[in-house]
Amino acid sequence: MKVIELLEFLNREEKEIILEQAFCHKPKGCFKAKLITPTDLSPLFPYIRSRTKVLFFKPEEILEFKWQNQGTFYRVLLDRNSITWGIVSGYEEAMNVWKNLSLFLKETLLNIDQIEPNSQPVKRATALEIYKWLPKTNCRDCGENSCLAFAAKMSIGEADLSDCPHLKDQDLKTLEKLV
Repeated sequence: MKVIELLEFLNREEKEIILEQAFCHKPKGCFKAKLITPTDLSPLFPYIRSRTKVLFFKPEEILEFKWQNQGTFYRVLLDRNSITWGIVSGYEEAMNVWKNLSLFLKETLLNIDQIEPNSQPVKRATALEIYKWLPKTNCRDCGENSCLAFAAKMSIGEADLSDCPHLKDQDLKTLEKLV
């Protein structure tokens, strides 16, 4: 991995952040932010995987994880030569998230010798795999209109098991292994 080249990129003030239209229903704007990187990021994946809530990981190809910035969760997707995050309402929010995300990436790079890498792949459970273990009451106590909608949100990392107050212990244990 070209650590120095990547650090120089992360330290550079001017970034060419690309905003791509995302398909969602946010009233203020709905974009994914993207940066093209000058070097292959994949050697960094196992170290980032050790430090984040991973949603999907295919070693040497793609890493997707949840990233919290100022109380809001964003999905971050790293592939070999790009970093994508969202959903953001516009360029200002994209820059704000990038500022803190780049600090996290720099910290990971600078402390790489002290981080135990984890190359174990992570496959995201589908909505139907998750739904099978939910109570199917459609009570809306989780904030979603149905258990299936909740399962869909869980499958993309936008909801947590703790949001469902009606899970039985055995089903909860099974779901914890799935997600």
